Amino acid sequence: MTTRYAEKSFEIRFCAALSAAIMPFNRNPQWFGLTQAQERKKGIDAVLGIGGTLILFQFKAQSGSRIKIERDQLTKLAAVEKRYPDSTFYVFPEAEDIHAAARTNCVFKEAWCCKPSALDKEVGKKVKSAAFTLDATASELSQARPIKSVAIEKTCKRFGCFCPGSAHQIIHDLRRSSGSLIRFMVGSWDGRDLTDSSFAERGMGIPIGSDLQSASLARYGDRGISPITSAEMFEDLLGEGAGQNLGPSLQALFIAE
Repeated sequence: MTTRYAEKSFEIRFCAALSAAIMPFNRNPQWFGLTQAQERKKGIDAVLGIGGTLILFQFKAQSGSRIKIERDQLTKLAAVEKRYPDSTFYVFPEAEDIHAAARTNCVFKEAWCCKPSALDKEVGKKVKSAAFTLDATASELSQARPIKSVAIEKTCKRFGCFCPGSAHQIIHDLRRSSGSLIRFMVGSWDGRDLTDSSFAERGMGIPIGSDLQSASLARYGDRGISPITSAEMFEDLLGEGAGQNLGPSLQALFIAE
């Protein structure tokens, strides 16, 4: 199995694992992949007509006890974070490789995260990539040569619980294809997630949609943040070459307003 095929397989299995998750928010979240240009375009077109908040997650699984951070990818994600603070995150599963990470019921449960800006400070501007070791005991990513460390935190602590539950769930495909990675997901019906605030209400994410409510615009406008109102604006946000296929395992979580 080639690395490219393995990464794509992990991405598909990851989406399947998320489809079984209970989301702790009072909005209906939608996950879709950003790595494939066609899939990304369909997802962005769908959410633009709905309006809400978009969070980007770059998943990086371990390989040979190392996590490889590519400089080109990091630069693009750090640029997104600079424009939209608290919108973009790296997520690092504790599993020993992408196959083990794909087998878990909830990728977020045993995973760590950090912002791109935290890594951007430690990865050289002229290097193509840097390798880090995940140290769960110290809550950090560490590099031996040169000695570097980046603080990380448990994903569930940062974003809330994503673990599967026994409550009722409804999943509707947005497209006819049974293999679609674009899905709407309704949270639990026992009232637990009604007490949790959404990402938008916590001032997180990228406002996206051509007809957002005035309350949302005011919330982001106070921070000098403009909403994404077209697919072209979103492609420009991801930087040069974003109109083509991107690196593996970049996912978007959309929460409808």
